[in-house]
Amino acid sequence: MPGPPITPVAASPPTAIGSLNFSHPVLNFSGSVNNPTPLPLVGDPSPPVCAAECAEYQFTVPHDVVAPPTPFLAAIKNSVAGPGGTFNANDGFNLYIYGPSGTLLASQNGIGANGQSAMVTPTEAGVYTAVVTVTYAEDSGAGWNGEIRLITPTTWQPAPATCGITVSGVTDCFELPTLRSLPPYDLTASGVPPVASTPLGFPFPASVPTSNSCYADETLGLDNPSAGGVQHPVTRCLRFTSDVQNTGAGSLTVRIPLAGTGADGQPGVAYLPGQCSPLQVLTTSTGQTVSRPAGECEFHPAHGHFHYAALVGYALHSANADGSIGALASKSSKESFCLADDDYFGFGTAGPNGPRGNVGQPGCNVPRQVAAPSTAPGSGTYVEEGVTPGWGDVYTWDTPDQYIDVTNVASGTYWIVEKTNPAGVILVAGPAQTCSATEVQLTQGPDSAAVQQLTSLPSVTCPSE
Repeated sequence: MPGPPITPVAASPPTAIGSLNFSHPVLNFSGSVNNPTPLPLVGDPSPPVCAAECAEYQFTVPHDVVAPPTPFLAAIKNSVAGPGGTFNANDGFNLYIYGPSGTLLASQNGIGANGQSAMVTPTEAGVYTAVVTVTYAEDSGAGWNGEIRLITPTTWQPAPATCGITVSGVTDCFELPTLRSLPPYDLTASGVPPVASTPLGFPFPASVPTSNSCYADETLGLDNPSAGGVQHPVTRCLRFTSDVQNTGAGSLTVRIPLAGTGADGQPGVAYLPGQCSPLQVLTTSTGQTVSRPAGECEFHPAHGHFHYAALVGYALHSANADGSIGALASKSSKESFCLADDDYFGFGTAGPNGPRGNVGQPGCNVPRQVAAPSTAPGSGTYVEEGVTPGWGDVYTWDTPDQYIDVTNVASGTYWIVEKTNPAGVILVAGPAQTCSATEVQLTQGPDSAAVQQLTSLPSVTCPSE
């Protein structure tokens, strides 16, 4: 939802945060919401009057920043973090930037992310206004930290491009993604929320006293279209939250042609099984775009959008006597993902950082481009999803299918291992695959299971499976 076309009328004087110039290339601000009740706060994302739960910050952009124009990044991030300082989707704020004439220059809004950011290229000197509004705030003391960052060598240092490689016949310097996963966290083996997180990201974190941590369709196997029959309803689910971050020079961009020529050069309709052919879209340092085949994808009827099947894999391994990662004990059935910018881990840094470029809903089901197909791969109408540098793609523990089946796993000590790019089909800078791991103590009872987190390792040698 875009903001008002002109700066909303301020009910109170805006806060002045200074002059953005080459001597002061970063300006900071912060704010909070006033919610005296224990209930979540729902606000108007784009109010015509900036009054309750709306804040305005003004800064000056001088002539030497405009001529020639030097872009700046406007950004906010939730000030309340999640478990252990991790991703928190409980609060959603919106960011709008207005120029000296009062017209809207950029906007980022929605929930399901712990921040927002937008790039602005100033065309006139004067007073600019940043407006922050609330969409959804559940946490007590919910608020935001913000900054305006001038894109100059001292305050903007992205990862370097990878040069001398050839992609689809083009040899150049490419801005490649680099993937890393946080160790799995927020573990549970009993209790599920009343309903899963909604497609728009509204969280339902409260658990109910159930002996299992599977949703009904997971327990029965109804969400598995390849199942030959309904399983006996005794499945046990080990749930966790995962976060795959992009620390590279370029976005991980996956394009899914809906109809026409796919990555294999053959015609197809992406909604049909076996005909979804994704392309990884790469950008050179000179701005040229090149595409290449990127594995598999599928239209997921239960979620109503497209999933990419090669981002990350989850597995449960036994723990050896010396504490190292041992043999495979179980694997996750979740093999496809709607890619999106959720975790703004790059906020407040010179890099990796960048504007939020991918919103899962509607990005994973509404076409980015609508056009007639041609013979070029990826042409015509397509959906595009991905992960921007400085952002992480998060799947919270209550996401449907986000679990490892531990029905037949005995009590003991195990490692949950996350592996990025498990099929090796994504072109990345650095190692083709990276792994992180969390050590857990799993206790299986006759009627329920329990899990305790022991140790987390941000980087491990990927075990064999």
